[in-house]
Amino acid sequence: MSFIQRLLNPKPQAIGVEFGTSAIKVVALKPGAPPILEHAVMTPMPAGSIRDGVVTEPQKVAEALRALLQQHGITAKHAVTAIPNQQAVTRNIMVPKLPKKELATAIPFEAERYIPYPIDDVSLDFDLLDDPATLPEDVEQMEVVIAAAPNEAVNRQMEVLRLAGLTPVVIDLKTFATLRALRGNLLGEHLTRNTLTGSNYTESNEVALVVEIGASNTLITLVRGDRILMTRNINVSADDFTTTLQQAFDLDFAAAEEVKLGYAMATTPTEDEEQLLNFDKNREQYSPARVFEVIRPTLGELVTEIRRSLEFYRVQAGDVNVDRIFLAGGGAKMRGLASAISEALGYKVEVASPWLTVQTDQASVDAGYLQAYGPEFTVPLGLALRGVTNG
Repeated sequence: MSFIQRLLNPKPQAIGVEFGTSAIKVVALKPGAPPILEHAVMTPMPAGSIRDGVVTEPQKVAEALRALLQQHGITAKHAVTAIPNQQAVTRNIMVPKLPKKELATAIPFEAERYIPYPIDDVSLDFDLLDDPATLPEDVEQMEVVIAAAPNEAVNRQMEVLRLAGLTPVVIDLKTFATLRALRGNLLGEHLTRNTLTGSNYTESNEVALVVEIGASNTLITLVRGDRILMTRNINVSADDFTTTLQQAFDLDFAAAEEVKLGYAMATTPTEDEEQLLNFDKNREQYSPARVFEVIRPTLGELVTEIRRSLEFYRVQAGDVNVDRIFLAGGGAKMRGLASAISEALGYKVEVASPWLTVQTDQASVDAGYLQAYGPEFTVPLGLALRGVTNG
């Protein structure tokens, strides 16, 4: 699904570009079965250039993006990008059973009550979850998924790409990009070349929860088969852990980020882990045990919001048994986070690796880099996949 497929059809080697709160990330692929990774690169987002997920300084961001592409010899002229989570709205709704052409006219009227913006001020798209041709004759309604975002947000993303010398091909949603990138994880043992290019995110009877922990917010997506059952944005984010450490240890943000990545653990550290991690005698105040006590309230908020999201879905749609939970985004890199969430919720939780969906042996970066930064490239990889496939 995309907002601006009407511009032109996706062309081979359209790169994926994500404008994140902390970084601009780019993934370049070559078509293949599966696609072949060429580049996965990022650069810091210019300070003060983005607010609530929307770029406020298009020229600065475009210059940073252009420099990143030149630095790594990326010559693609087409790009796929995504609307920020804070601006996007997705809903599964029931509408009268109609042919798809007639639905295109009816959807704006049906969708108006679900969208918190004036309908004339948004870009709106939809996709069928039910095929009207296969529904029984006595069934009068069908399920569709709608997606909407303010025109201003869509136009701003397009403006930045054009200023950087790129032609916008598709404006996607991060929800769909994330699921596209993690299909290799979600399908697990069922992963084949055929399933990788199919419409299902999981086996039809399996339910997965994807928690994409970004710098400024976290996106929770519940999915079964080819259907997104629920999406929810929560305000607990990776930067909240950093800010907590910043305040506790009186550090600047960059130093607090270093402490988080170097010393933080989301579970109580063992004695061996304390000795292993507390190797810097100048930073004894950042012992893993002390850092854990500082971040524990924020961790509790994150777990509580994930639990509330599942409870909200159960109230709305009935009970659901989650088979697995996957963590993605830069916040997923915190040591022990998957184990902590697993212990709190009672589900199997894993840090996802988006690279299962592509071939990586020809990439311009080494395997260690891909492993270390994989969670952060989930969205731009999903966008790049949209640029070299029809899905």
